[in-house]
Amino acid sequence: MSRPNGLSVCMIVKDESANIADALSSFTPFADEIIVVDTGSSDDTKEIAARFTNRIYDFKWIDDFSAARNFAMSKAKKSYQLWFDADDRISPENQGYIVSLKSHFDGRKAFYFVLENHQTDAPVSCCKQLRCIPIRRNVRFEGCIHEQIFPSAVKAGLEFAATDIVVTHLGYVTEQTRLAKAWRNLAVMEKERADGRDDGALHFFLAVTYAPLGKSREAVRSMEAALERFEKEKSNHNLIPEGYLFLAKESLKLEEYDRCLSCLALVRSLVGASPLHNFQMGIIYQRLGIHREAIEVFREVSGKKYVPNLFPTQALPSYSELLLHMAYSLFCINDRQNALKLINSSAPQQSEVGRSWEWLGTKAFLFENIPVAHVALETAMRYGQLEPESWGRLGAIYKLRGFSEKAQECLLRAGATE
Repeated sequence: MSRPNGLSVCMIVKDESANIADALSSFTPFADEIIVVDTGSSDDTKEIAARFTNRIYDFKWIDDFSAARNFAMSKAKKSYQLWFDADDRISPENQGYIVSLKSHFDGRKAFYFVLENHQTDAPVSCCKQLRCIPIRRNVRFEGCIHEQIFPSAVKAGLEFAATDIVVTHLGYVTEQTRLAKAWRNLAVMEKERADGRDDGALHFFLAVTYAPLGKSREAVRSMEAALERFEKEKSNHNLIPEGYLFLAKESLKLEEYDRCLSCLALVRSLVGASPLHNFQMGIIYQRLGIHREAIEVFREVSGKKYVPNLFPTQALPSYSELLLHMAYSLFCINDRQNALKLINSSAPQQSEVGRSWEWLGTKAFLFENIPVAHVALETAMRYGQLEPESWGRLGAIYKLRGFSEKAQECLLRAGATE
């Protein structure tokens, strides 16, 4: 029996009384029905949800996000589902885009949205997520953690279309919260592996969970296992470049430079002129001290538009910042003349040149390149007032180099005391 055309918003929630009203308010303008599945709230989440929908169901939590999402989807009556969490929001502009998208529901297409992650202690990051999918019996979420619907959508023969519709995600707002959820996720995924699951996606997500927990060797082993399986599997081939870039970063942490370089070479062969990948590779080349390669890949970024991929990333730097990244590498290979040209080009007005030097000094300091940081911050100081953090960095450099009086003066300007 065919389903009536329309959009079912499907959510799984638990103890979300602080979030769910704002979430549902932002979903109501485009939802033809709203399904809320509660996995064991002890607050008034369900009572608040009842103001917006009478389609509220209980589901006993079994440490399996896919099971809960598939249960929610089983309650949907429309032709398409759009899945959300309680800390997702849709702006009025994007609400209108979703209303327009409904005219493209043909039962064959599945739609990627852009997930925009907001955190209190880090810049905004973005990625693509398959959010809006036709409801079919053979299209289901898989995996207890980092649940995916893409593999079954591929097997079902769906077509995939990218949209510019933005889902604003407010979760994982502090480092402490992120780490707590990473440990939770790790325990569930390790149990899945112990129970016999052995696909590429599991090993991929194990790797990206191990890394922030300081388990780089485990992360490398898991990512190598993921890439081996991705090569054999019919799905997730688009994660292969991300996997090798991840391996390059973790190998750098482990000071395994040959493997890092091998992975970078593989990424370059796979992604070509992709600005997002090239920028990340440029930073790694700089960390390795291979500055001519860094400059070469940074040039692939210039003038290119940021397009999110499947892995959360921050937006590309501005053109001015990109010039300063290149200037840093030019300083490192003693090409001061061209470095100065880029620094001057990075500042639209002469009055802003000091800020460019300060930016360069900060980068050099964070990269532990004290000679370049010293020159850049002293030059910035001559152009005018530094930010407090920069005074502190310059003071630390003076102290390291034995200029105690200058160090004390800078630290006082930074508002610090010894």
